[in-house]
Amino acid sequence: MGDVVCDQRGFVMAFEAAVSEVDITPVFPPYPSLWMGGYGWGPRGNHGEIARRLRAQCLVIWDNGVPKVLVRADLISVPRDVHQFIRGTLVDEGLVAVDDFMLVASHTHSGPLYGDTRPSPGVMMGLGQADVDAVNGTTWLITDALVQLVRDTLDLERTAVTLAYAEGRAKIGFNRVGNGGVLDAVPVLRVATTGGDLFAVVFGAACHPVSRGKDEVFDGEFPAVAAEFVENELGVPALFLQGACGDQEAEDPHSPATTEHLGEVLGQEVVNVVGDDGGFAPVTGPVSTSMIEIQLPFHADTTNPDVRASLRSKYRMRSKVLDLLDANRRHADLMVRLIDNGELPTSVPMPIQRWRFGGLSIIALAHEPLSAYDVKLHEEFAGNLWVVGYANECEGYVADNDTLRSGGNLHGGYEAGWNEGDDKIAGFGCFTISYAWPSPLKFSNTAVAAAGTTERIVMDACVGLLNS
Repeated sequence: MGDVVCDQRGFVMAFEAAVSEVDITPVFPPYPSLWMGGYGWGPRGNHGEIARRLRAQCLVIWDNGVPKVLVRADLISVPRDVHQFIRGTLVDEGLVAVDDFMLVASHTHSGPLYGDTRPSPGVMMGLGQADVDAVNGTTWLITDALVQLVRDTLDLERTAVTLAYAEGRAKIGFNRVGNGGVLDAVPVLRVATTGGDLFAVVFGAACHPVSRGKDEVFDGEFPAVAAEFVENELGVPALFLQGACGDQEAEDPHSPATTEHLGEVLGQEVVNVVGDDGGFAPVTGPVSTSMIEIQLPFHADTTNPDVRASLRSKYRMRSKVLDLLDANRRHADLMVRLIDNGELPTSVPMPIQRWRFGGLSIIALAHEPLSAYDVKLHEEFAGNLWVVGYANECEGYVADNDTLRSGGNLHGGYEAGWNEGDDKIAGFGCFTISYAWPSPLKFSNTAVAAAGTTERIVMDACVGLLNS
């Protein structure tokens, strides 16, 4: 493995690593469902056409013999129950410690519908039970492949490596909400053998993978184009991690040509960064990992019986006036059933994970965080910081306070979760409909987010992790 390299404090700088991948492109058979995720509000399914194979990749970094396992996958999102099953299985098998496993979805909108909870196939696409059962069949085939990928990667021969971090810049999108900036940072983690040969590259960007548009072709989207570009140029595996892109949209026009173009722009920037050896800072051990779970309250206090009764009345009225085929009607009917059955959610769970190396901290946020969290966290933290979104599980948007309190005044309220002047009920066509939540997340009508509101809860948790 070569000589062990230590820094001035005696910490081991040379880690050990292994990397592998698996194809998770659904093909019938054996996959029972080819329904696709990413767009509402009607059925959308693949019919066998594949632009690029969908894949999952696993990078294991052993820090003094302890594995830190990163899995990234060409999936729209991972629902909570699936995430918990994957993590629980790996932990129960003794393969990894609970805080030492990170799962990140690329958020490609040209992949399979994954899971039957959030987003809800019934609400978002109007699928019946037989189709939902098929979706679950495909979900568990992919899930089994992800778990096996980790097992297989852990069994591979280890290579002694060193890590280094740098950032590039590539503008591949715009802010679709319109109240924030554009994230153009391209984080790059270089993994090299102790002899200096490149072993793997982990890179990121923050942009919705919607550049292809709403067709029925499976495609890893611009992240897959970028990864393949890097792999072809550098000859090593390249793993893409999505950022806080809840309000970051791919450049127009959305078309297959745009997918190719944006992927090549991003890929070329990664190659350029890797080629600039002088721009990298060492990333060393030991690695400290931590994972917590916070609860995000709704703006309507669904723990209150009077509030639930008010919501039921509003949703019952929607059900009466909306067409049976309207997704908003399907959502209203579901909310009434949940209220009647005593099953209405009272908050949104949000896992947040931190991996801290010497010279680099990674903060991984569940769900679809808006770019304001990336900006605000960089303002709060002085060192090298990589903000990852769509991490571990994704069950809705997490907007900043300004976006939440603006409601329908910004992008129709889609990311805020409400519009039509009612901040207590899920807005027509908003994420709260497809993700089957009863109300937008809690906010304050002040410039500074108040204690107990979404932005403050998320920021306090992240800053606490980064400083612990």
